[in-house]
Amino acid sequence: MSTPSPLRFIQVEVSTVCNFRCFYCIGRTWTPRHMDMALFQSILHGLQPGARTVSLQGEGEPLAHPQFWTMAGLVKEAGLTPYTITNGSLVDPARMAGLFPIIGFSLDTVDPDFAERIGRRDLPNVLSRLEALCDAMGPERIIIHTVHFGQDLAALKQYLQRRGLVRHVVQPLQGKSDYRARYPKWQPKAAAPERSGPCRHLARPFMRFYDVEGRDYPCCYIKSSAHYRSDSELLDELEARRIPQACTGCREIGSGVQDASSSLTAD
Repeated sequence: MSTPSPLRFIQVEVSTVCNFRCFYCIGRTWTPRHMDMALFQSILHGLQPGARTVSLQGEGEPLAHPQFWTMAGLVKEAGLTPYTITNGSLVDPARMAGLFPIIGFSLDTVDPDFAERIGRRDLPNVLSRLEALCDAMGPERIIIHTVHFGQDLAALKQYLQRRGLVRHVVQPLQGKSDYRARYPKWQPKAAAPERSGPCRHLARPFMRFYDVEGRDYPCCYIKSSAHYRSDSELLDELEARRIPQACTGCREIGSGVQDASSSLTAD
């Protein structure tokens, strides 16, 4: 029997509070809250050997948490690599450069009017902080994350090229039903009902997601414990060619046993 690979990437949803109102964000329908520091520390202390990266991110702006910098420092003190994805509006470039080897920066457009329409506020401030961040830590240490929902990305790509920001991850809207309810005008293609086989998060587990209440899941796409009981139950259903209710519509269904390391945002 092969030895399971260690869960190298741990994602912790430290906050669901956000100063943006991105139309596709499922967290905007929730009651906003911050993770308690004691809960965060218990998660950090309970991690299995082999963990390498702890990403502070979820359905909120991580830097909105009043103890964000303390949390990131604790990750580093534990001998792990801190990571985060931020909307950029609250970034402190010097502190970020000193604590994070790599960071993720969410940016969907460079058009200020369009940004406002989709809920991404004060784009001039965001771009100013991004440019200061490039100066402080170098563009090679910044990963730009874009949600593609049909908007023209040409101007964004040109902007990134001018700034030397070559690490650009573009992902489509999630097709799960609990997400799709957020964007009725933008209907992504859900996973086909006949598509079967385990997803990469279950076939070769490489990460764990802890939500703001400390509940843990095999991925960050499961947003409710109502239809989730265990990883093994999800695997059993997928192996029986049934799509679990917790996974209905997810684009990860059938992603199989591809190399999970290619999915990590940071080492």
